Amino acid sequence: MFPPCGGISDQTVTELTKVTGLVNTAQNTVGCQWLAGGGILGPHFSFSWYRGSPIGRERKTEELSRTSVEDINIDGHSGFIAIGSEPTLGDSLCEIGIQFNDDFIEWSISFNQKPFPDPCDVAKQLTRQSIANAK
Repeated sequence: MFPPCGGISDQTVTELTKVTGLVNTAQNTVGCQWLAGGGILGPHFSFSWYRGSPIGRERKTEELSRTSVEDINIDGHSGFIAIGSEPTLGDSLCEIGIQFNDDFIEWSISFNQKPFPDPCDVAKQLTRQSIANAK
């Protein structure tokens, strides 16, 4: 139903996040991860496709660990948007989970230093594009 990486190119992730030197360090049938310079220290961005997994469990985990979690609807698909804040960075993390039948997808956008674009704007754009790329 979803192409690899939600149909999102490395170039698109770089353009939207404004982070140069991103490396797609993990790519398989259920997700992708982009890291700056390929290292674990720094910003990280990921797409995950959870097949046959309940979105409610993921939302509950987010509710326990994030600053806020709210309902969201993107292009007719329901899910949640979770925001994480850091004292020195403000809102630096955004995760969007969207239900698709028995599956759900999740985009995670996390920055570690200023300046950076609004992580939820980036997550919404990537989610919209992945929904459009779904088959």
